[in-house]
Amino acid sequence: MSTTLGPAFLAIGDGTSTVGRIAIENGRISAILPADGPSDYPLPEGSSIAPGLIDVHTNGAGDMLFNRDQGNAVPVAASEYARMGATGFVASVMTAPFESMLHIASEIVDAAHDLEEDDPHGARCLGVHFEGPFLNPKFRGVHRGEWLLPASAARAKEMVDACKGACLLVTMAPEIEGAADAMRVFLQNGVVCSAGHTSSRYGDGLLAIGLGFRSLTHAFNGMPPLIHRDPSILAAFIQDRRTMVQVISDGYHVAPVMVDILYRTVGDRVVLASDLMPLPDPTYHIVGGVMRANDGTIAGSALRIDQAVRNFMSYADISFTEAVMAATHAPAKLIGLEAEMGRIAPGMRADLSFWDADYGIIGTMVGGTVVHGLHTGTKTLAS
Repeated sequence: MSTTLGPAFLAIGDGTSTVGRIAIENGRISAILPADGPSDYPLPEGSSIAPGLIDVHTNGAGDMLFNRDQGNAVPVAASEYARMGATGFVASVMTAPFESMLHIASEIVDAAHDLEEDDPHGARCLGVHFEGPFLNPKFRGVHRGEWLLPASAARAKEMVDACKGACLLVTMAPEIEGAADAMRVFLQNGVVCSAGHTSSRYGDGLLAIGLGFRSLTHAFNGMPPLIHRDPSILAAFIQDRRTMVQVISDGYHVAPVMVDILYRTVGDRVVLASDLMPLPDPTYHIVGGVMRANDGTIAGSALRIDQAVRNFMSYADISFTEAVMAATHAPAKLIGLEAEMGRIAPGMRADLSFWDADYGIIGTMVGGTVVHGLHTGTKTLAS
């Protein structure tokens, strides 16, 4: 049975747009239809439909932290992310004692699998992102130094195995001992290697990209500044079009003007990532809109991924069509899922976000099932 949504403004996810209706069948988009015609579920005037948002770097949601609450945080994050218009997220495991990191990852994957067994009730946990323990101590931020480790092929294999096929992303410093050995294992298992918490300069960045790094974690943060006479690793990732560059668009981690400059240089390779961090313990506080440790060190953000899109529109002075690409198609491409999600096109999963005229979230659909909102006044897609 086919269901038709719209008409509405359709931000396709790849930087293009149209006005029309979307036909959905068996959890997938079956067709994009002209605006004129019957609709099972009309939307409010001024509505936009975009692919579901994807956050590739989140430490939890609500009051649940993946490191602390492990698998119990997954259903909470699924529900919270659906309210943000997100249909998928990658759960980040921060640096901890190594065996603990492996256990946390395993619990997250098991919890995500259990949710998949049921009808969708929120955003899907797409897999695991390890942020550590292979980081440079000088750029560790709030990652505890005593838990950082040299990289090795053996440790990389343990991390991959703990995720049972769902390890999608690893942030590590390319210059640390054993990084090349670990990277070979990660690449052999389809894991994206992202440079971060690194002291690397431009030349090191070129070498890292040549070895297989394809992503940069939270650009400008956890790395040397982009000095004009001695540029950091960021310059290498800006130059090389094989890479994607993640940025936290909250206005605190990176000044708005620098987000604008990044977009002007990187374009469709920008990935909006929240680094959302619920309060880990009483030693952390939200100060000025950003999470900080007691010593003032910036930790994660308090950023919703839908707010990241609105901020991006403002900071870079770009349209919704352009901005939403950085939270849909770009992250899907980063983690290798662009054939399934991140665009509105026939055959893609019916993972969709619905926006009002002011670009607030009014609904979220995962695999053709409404998981948040979408009350139209006379009907609701959940009925």
